[in-house]
Amino acid sequence: MLPTYEPDERLGRSLEAVLAQAPDPVAMQIAVVDDGSRQVDVRALVRSFDPAGRVEVHLNQRRAGLAGNWNRCLSLARGKFVHLLHQDDHVLPGFYDRIGHGFRAAPGIGMAFCRSRIVDGNDRLIKTASRQQWTAGVLSGWLPRIAERQRVQTPAAVVARSTYERLGGFRTDLCHALDWEMWVRIAAAAPVWYDPRVLAVYRRHRGNESHRLLTNGAVWPDLLQAIELNTSLLPAVNRERVRERSARWYAGSALRTVEKQLARGDLDAAGRTLDHVPEMLRLLPGGGDRSAPLRRVGRLQDRLRTARRRAA
Repeated sequence: MLPTYEPDERLGRSLEAVLAQAPDPVAMQIAVVDDGSRQVDVRALVRSFDPAGRVEVHLNQRRAGLAGNWNRCLSLARGKFVHLLHQDDHVLPGFYDRIGHGFRAAPGIGMAFCRSRIVDGNDRLIKTASRQQWTAGVLSGWLPRIAERQRVQTPAAVVARSTYERLGGFRTDLCHALDWEMWVRIAAAAPVWYDPRVLAVYRRHRGNESHRLLTNGAVWPDLLQAIELNTSLLPAVNRERVRERSARWYAGSALRTVEKQLARGDLDAAGRTLDHVPEMLRLLPGGGDRSAPLRRVGRLQDRLRTARRRAA
Protein backbone atom coordinates (compact mmCIF):
# COMPACT_ATOMS: atom_id res chain seq x y z
CA MET A 1 0.00 0.00 0.00
CA LEU A 2 1.58 3.29 -1.17
CA PRO A 3 0.16 6.42 0.54
CA THR A 4 0.85 9.52 -1.55
CA TYR A 5 0.35 13.27 -1.60
CA GLU A 6 1.47 15.40 -4.56
CA PRO A 7 3.89 12.64 -5.68
CA ASP A 8 6.65 13.14 -8.25
CA GLU A 9 8.82 10.84 -10.33
CA ARG A 10 10.21 9.20 -7.18
CA LEU A 11 6.93 7.31 -6.94
CA GLY A 12 7.96 5.56 -10.15
CA ARG A 13 11.05 4.16 -8.47
CA SER A 14 8.96 2.93 -5.54
CA LEU A 15 6.51 1.19 -7.88
CA GLU A 16 9.18 -0.27 -10.16
CA ALA A 17 11.00 -1.79 -7.18
CA VAL A 18 7.77 -3.46 -6.01
CA LEU A 19 6.68 -4.60 -9.46
CA ALA A 20 10.11 -6.15 -10.13
CA GLN A 21 9.63 -8.64 -7.29
CA ALA A 22 5.83 -8.82 -7.05
CA PRO A 23 4.14 -12.22 -7.35
CA ASP A 24 0.88 -12.83 -9.20
CA PRO A 25 -1.89 -10.23 -8.59
CA VAL A 26 -3.86 -12.88 -6.70
CA ALA A 27 -0.95 -13.17 -4.23
CA MET A 28 -0.12 -9.45 -3.88
CA GLN A 29 -2.31 -6.38 -4.01
CA ILE A 30 -0.45 -3.20 -5.03
CA ALA A 31 -2.34 0.05 -4.46
CA VAL A 32 -1.58 3.77 -4.51
CA VAL A 33 -3.81 5.68 -2.07
CA ASP A 34 -3.60 9.40 -2.75
CA ASP A 35 -4.60 11.98 -0.16
CA GLY A 36 -6.34 14.55 -2.37
CA SER A 37 -3.46 15.76 -4.56
CA ARG A 38 -4.35 18.81 -6.68
CA GLN A 39 -1.08 19.54 -8.47
CA VAL A 40 -0.54 16.05 -9.90
CA ASP A 41 -2.70 13.74 -12.01
CA VAL A 42 -1.95 10.71 -9.87
CA ARG A 43 -3.72 8.20 -12.13
CA ALA A 44 -1.72 9.37 -15.14
CA LEU A 45 1.53 9.35 -13.17
CA VAL A 46 0.94 5.79 -11.95
CA ARG A 47 0.00 4.58 -15.45
CA SER A 48 3.18 6.09 -16.88
CA PHE A 49 5.09 3.59 -14.75
CA ASP A 50 2.50 0.81 -14.91
CA PRO A 51 0.88 0.80 -18.37
CA ALA A 52 -0.49 -2.72 -17.79
CA GLY A 53 -2.71 -1.45 -14.97
CA ARG A 54 -1.35 -3.82 -12.33
CA VAL A 55 -1.47 -1.09 -9.68
CA GLU A 56 -4.77 0.03 -8.13
CA VAL A 57 -5.28 3.78 -7.67
CA HIS A 58 -7.55 5.13 -4.92
CA LEU A 59 -8.12 8.89 -4.67
CA ASN A 60 -9.32 10.59 -1.47
CA GLN A 61 -11.77 13.37 -2.27
CA ARG A 62 -10.77 15.23 0.90
CA ARG A 63 -7.45 15.46 2.70
CA ALA A 64 -7.27 12.89 5.47
CA GLY A 65 -3.81 13.89 6.70
CA LEU A 66 -0.85 11.59 7.30
CA ALA A 67 -2.44 9.25 9.84
CA GLY A 68 -5.81 9.38 8.11
CA ASN A 69 -4.35 8.31 4.78
CA TRP A 70 -2.25 5.56 6.36
CA ASN A 71 -5.38 4.28 8.04
CA ARG A 72 -7.25 4.41 4.73
CA CYS A 73 -4.47 2.24 3.29
CA LEU A 74 -5.12 -0.27 6.07
CA SER A 75 -8.85 -0.24 5.38
CA LEU A 76 -8.29 -0.91 1.65
CA ALA A 77 -5.68 -3.64 2.17
CA ARG A 78 -6.96 -7.13 1.41
CA GLY A 79 -3.87 -9.21 2.09
CA LYS A 80 -2.75 -11.08 5.20
CA PHE A 81 0.29 -8.81 5.48
CA VAL A 82 0.44 -5.04 4.96
CA HIS A 83 3.46 -3.07 3.74
CA LEU A 84 3.18 0.74 3.84
CA LEU A 85 5.66 2.12 1.31
CA HIS A 86 5.96 5.90 1.10
CA GLN A 87 6.19 7.62 -2.26
CA ASP A 88 9.84 8.66 -1.72
CA ASP A 89 11.12 5.27 -0.50
CA HIS A 90 11.77 1.91 -2.12
CA VAL A 91 12.67 -1.68 -1.39
CA LEU A 92 15.67 -3.65 -2.66
CA PRO A 93 15.64 -7.06 -4.38
CA GLY A 94 14.74 -9.87 -2.02
CA PHE A 95 12.73 -7.73 0.42
CA TYR A 96 9.44 -9.61 0.09
CA ASP A 97 11.10 -13.04 0.03
CA ARG A 98 13.03 -12.39 3.24
CA ILE A 99 10.13 -10.75 5.08
CA GLY A 100 7.82 -13.56 3.92
CA HIS A 101 10.34 -16.06 5.30
CA GLY A 102 10.04 -14.39 8.71
CA PHE A 103 6.26 -14.80 8.80
CA ARG A 104 6.55 -18.42 7.67
CA ALA A 105 9.28 -19.24 10.18
CA ALA A 106 7.46 -17.65 13.12
CA PRO A 107 3.71 -17.57 12.39
CA GLY A 108 2.85 -15.87 15.69
CA ILE A 109 4.79 -12.66 15.04
CA GLY A 110 2.99 -9.34 14.80
CA MET A 111 5.40 -7.71 12.36
CA ALA A 112 8.70 -8.23 10.57
CA PHE A 113 11.29 -5.67 9.49
CA CYS A 114 14.76 -5.42 8.04
CA ARG A 115 17.69 -3.05 8.21
CA SER A 116 17.41 0.17 6.18
CA ARG A 117 19.66 2.40 4.14
CA ILE A 118 18.97 6.13 4.65
CA VAL A 119 19.76 8.41 1.70
CA ASP A 120 19.30 12.07 0.78
CA GLY A 121 17.34 13.54 -2.10
CA ASN A 122 20.17 12.71 -4.51
CA ASP A 123 20.53 9.08 -3.38
CA ARG A 124 23.70 9.83 -1.43
CA LEU A 125 24.10 7.58 1.59
CA ILE A 126 23.52 9.37 4.90
CA LYS A 127 23.80 6.28 7.10
CA THR A 128 22.77 2.67 7.46
CA ALA A 129 20.40 1.82 10.30
CA SER A 130 21.96 0.19 13.34
CA ARG A 131 21.99 -3.60 13.38
CA GLN A 132 19.57 -4.99 15.98
CA GLN A 133 21.04 -8.52 15.94
CA TRP A 134 23.44 -10.45 13.74
CA THR A 135 21.12 -13.18 12.49
CA ALA A 136 17.54 -13.23 11.26
CA GLY A 137 14.96 -14.22 13.83
CA VAL A 138 12.60 -13.09 16.56
CA LEU A 139 14.08 -10.21 18.55
CA SER A 140 14.78 -10.69 22.24
CA GLY A 141 14.12 -7.81 24.66
CA TRP A 142 12.68 -5.73 21.84
CA LEU A 143 10.00 -3.76 23.71
CA PRO A 144 12.30 -1.58 25.89
CA ARG A 145 14.66 -1.03 22.94
CA ILE A 146 11.99 0.21 20.55
CA ALA A 147 10.27 2.19 23.33
CA GLU A 148 13.54 4.06 23.94
CA ARG A 149 13.74 5.48 20.40
CA GLN A 150 12.67 4.96 16.83
CA ARG A 151 14.72 2.15 15.27
CA VAL A 152 12.42 1.05 12.40
CA GLN A 153 11.96 2.96 9.16
CA THR A 154 8.46 2.47 7.77
CA PRO A 155 9.48 1.08 4.32
CA ALA A 156 11.36 -1.71 6.12
CA ALA A 157 8.33 -2.95 8.07
CA VAL A 158 5.52 -5.36 7.20
CA VAL A 159 2.70 -5.92 9.69
CA ALA A 160 0.25 -8.79 9.87
CA ARG A 161 -3.20 -7.50 8.99
CA SER A 162 -4.56 -9.32 12.05
CA THR A 163 -2.20 -7.21 14.20
CA TYR A 164 -3.69 -3.96 12.91
CA GLU A 165 -7.19 -5.39 13.35
CA ARG A 166 -6.42 -6.29 16.96
CA LEU A 167 -4.55 -3.12 17.96
CA GLY A 168 -6.24 -0.50 15.80
CA GLY A 169 -4.79 1.96 13.31
CA PHE A 170 -2.32 4.82 13.57
CA ARG A 171 -3.03 7.55 16.11
CA THR A 172 -4.45 10.67 14.49
CA ASP A 173 -3.25 12.88 17.36
CA LEU A 174 0.40 12.26 16.38
CA CYS A 175 1.85 13.99 13.32
CA HIS A 176 5.42 12.63 13.28
CA ALA A 177 5.93 9.77 15.73
CA LEU A 178 2.84 7.81 14.72
CA ASP A 179 4.87 4.98 13.16
CA TRP A 180 7.19 4.74 16.20
CA GLU A 181 4.18 4.60 18.53
CA MET A 182 2.70 1.80 16.39
CA TRP A 183 5.92 -0.26 16.50
CA VAL A 184 5.94 0.03 20.30
CA ARG A 185 2.28 -0.94 20.52
CA ILE A 186 2.98 -4.01 18.40
CA ALA A 187 6.08 -4.95 20.41
CA ALA A 188 4.01 -4.83 23.60
CA ALA A 189 1.49 -7.26 22.10
CA ALA A 190 3.41 -9.74 19.91
CA PRO A 191 6.88 -11.05 18.96
CA VAL A 192 8.71 -9.19 16.19
CA TRP A 193 10.94 -10.70 13.49
CA TYR A 194 14.09 -8.97 12.23
CA ASP A 195 16.36 -9.55 9.24
CA PRO A 196 19.77 -7.78 9.44
CA ARG A 197 20.08 -7.53 5.66
CA VAL A 198 19.70 -4.04 4.19
CA LEU A 199 16.61 -4.45 2.02
CA ALA A 200 14.80 -1.09 2.25
CA VAL A 201 15.72 2.51 1.45
CA TYR A 202 14.35 5.52 3.33
CA ARG A 203 14.84 8.97 1.80
CA ARG A 204 15.40 12.20 3.73
CA HIS A 205 15.06 15.41 1.75
CA ARG A 206 13.83 18.97 2.19
CA GLY A 207 10.56 18.28 0.39
CA ASN A 208 9.24 15.50 2.61
CA GLU A 209 6.80 15.78 5.50
CA SER A 210 9.43 15.07 8.17
CA HIS A 211 11.49 18.07 7.04
CA ARG A 212 8.41 20.33 7.11
CA LEU A 213 7.60 19.21 10.64
CA LEU A 214 11.20 19.79 11.74
CA THR A 215 11.14 23.29 10.29
CA ASN A 216 7.91 24.35 11.98
CA GLY A 217 8.89 22.73 15.30
CA ALA A 218 5.99 20.27 15.42
CA VAL A 219 8.29 17.24 15.77
CA TRP A 220 9.36 17.88 19.36
CA PRO A 221 6.03 18.15 21.22
CA ASP A 222 4.90 15.16 19.16
CA LEU A 223 7.89 13.16 20.38
CA LEU A 224 7.23 14.19 23.97
CA GLN A 225 3.70 12.82 23.68
CA ALA A 226 4.99 9.64 22.06
CA ILE A 227 7.55 9.10 24.84
CA GLU A 228 4.78 9.15 27.44
CA LEU A 229 2.53 6.88 25.36
CA ASN A 230 5.32 4.40 24.67
CA THR A 231 6.70 4.15 28.17
CA SER A 232 3.19 3.62 29.56
CA LEU A 233 3.21 0.25 27.77
CA LEU A 234 6.31 -0.93 29.63
CA PRO A 235 6.38 -2.95 32.84
CA ALA A 236 6.63 -0.59 35.81
CA VAL A 237 10.15 -1.82 36.61
CA ASN A 238 11.47 -0.52 33.26
CA ARG A 239 9.35 2.58 32.80
CA GLU A 240 11.44 5.32 34.42
CA ARG A 241 14.75 4.07 33.04
CA VAL A 242 13.46 3.90 29.47
CA ARG A 243 11.72 7.30 29.76
CA GLU A 244 15.00 8.85 30.92
CA ARG A 245 17.01 7.26 28.11
CA SER A 246 14.39 8.25 25.54
CA ALA A 247 14.27 11.86 26.74
CA ARG A 248 18.07 12.08 26.78
CA TRP A 249 18.30 10.67 23.25
CA TYR A 250 15.71 13.03 21.76
CA ALA A 251 17.05 16.06 23.64
CA GLY A 252 20.42 15.28 22.07
CA SER A 253 18.76 14.88 18.70
CA ALA A 254 17.09 18.27 19.07
CA LEU A 255 20.41 19.91 19.96
CA ARG A 256 22.09 18.32 16.94
CA THR A 257 19.20 19.57 14.81
CA VAL A 258 19.74 23.12 16.10
CA GLU A 259 23.41 22.92 15.12
CA LYS A 260 22.42 21.96 11.57
CA GLN A 261 19.70 24.61 11.36
CA LEU A 262 22.13 27.31 12.50
CA ALA A 263 24.71 26.14 9.96
CA ARG A 264 22.09 26.45 7.19
CA GLY A 265 20.92 29.84 8.42
CA ASP A 266 17.44 28.53 9.35
CA LEU A 267 17.29 30.81 12.39
CA ASP A 268 13.55 30.69 13.02
CA ALA A 269 13.57 26.88 12.82
CA ALA A 270 16.56 26.76 15.19
CA GLY A 271 14.70 28.95 17.67
CA ARG A 272 11.61 26.78 17.57
CA THR A 273 13.68 23.63 18.12
CA LEU A 274 15.59 25.16 21.03
CA ASP A 275 12.35 26.17 22.74
CA HIS A 276 11.38 22.50 23.16
CA VAL A 277 14.67 21.13 24.56
CA PRO A 278 13.99 22.15 28.19
CA GLU A 279 10.64 20.31 28.02
CA MET A 280 12.46 17.10 27.13
CA LEU A 281 15.08 17.65 29.80
CA ARG A 282 12.35 17.93 32.44
CA LEU A 283 11.76 14.21 31.92
CA LEU A 284 15.27 13.51 33.29
CA PRO A 285 15.49 12.79 37.03
CA GLY A 286 17.89 14.92 39.05
CA GLY A 287 19.16 18.42 38.33
CA GLY A 288 22.71 17.20 37.75
CA ASP A 289 21.60 15.12 34.81
CA ARG A 290 20.25 18.26 33.14
CA SER A 291 23.18 20.58 33.77
CA ALA A 292 25.41 19.66 30.81
CA PRO A 293 22.69 19.75 28.14
CA LEU A 294 21.26 22.97 29.62
CA ARG A 295 24.71 24.59 29.31
CA ARG A 296 24.71 23.50 25.67
CA VAL A 297 21.26 25.04 25.26
CA GLY A 298 22.64 28.30 26.66
CA ARG A 299 25.56 28.30 24.23
CA LEU A 300 23.25 27.64 21.30
CA GLN A 301 20.92 30.43 22.43
CA ASP A 302 23.92 32.79 22.45
CA ARG A 303 24.85 31.69 18.93
CA LEU A 304 21.27 32.18 17.78
CA ARG A 305 21.09 35.71 19.22
CA THR A 306 24.38 36.58 17.55
CA ALA A 307 23.22 35.18 14.21
CA ARG A 308 19.97 37.13 14.43
CA ARG A 309 21.84 40.38 15.15
CA ARG A 310 24.06 39.80 12.13
CA ALA A 311 21.07 38.96 9.95
CA ALA A 312 19.34 42.17 11.05
